[in-house]
Amino acid sequence: MNKSSIAIDTNIIIYCFDENLHSSKKIAALNIISQTPTFSSQVLSEVINICHKRWQYSKQNLVRVANFLLQNCKLHPVNVQEIELAHQLILKYDFQYFDALIIASAIYNNCTILYSEDMQHQMLVENKLTIINPFL
Repeated sequence: MNKSSIAIDTNIIIYCFDENLHSSKKIAALNIISQTPTFSSQVLSEVINICHKRWQYSKQNLVRVANFLLQNCKLHPVNVQEIELAHQLILKYDFQYFDALIIASAIYNNCTILYSEDMQHQMLVENKLTIINPFL
């Protein structure tokens, strides 16, 4: 598989940083990260927010998390075209707003797979992107 063809959702990344988790989910999440997935600036913000609020990461640790992701993944800032596509996806598929933004970003960046635990497994969006739950 072409490494640039995969995108990753916030919930998958979070498993990489849960210090209380030593399971197959953490291993699977780290394996996905090793494939250099694409993710949006929205996902980066969500990950940092969760690490800060849920686990009270220090500012230094938050920077380490961000740097780890920047070094191991491909970050793409959300742009106007992605927001407009997200609006179309919301109306067509009834996605939640932030899910639609993540999906739109993946499509806009030519990804064919989006790894997510929270969205419908094996759903094909716009005949371009398949949502995969890597834990099933």
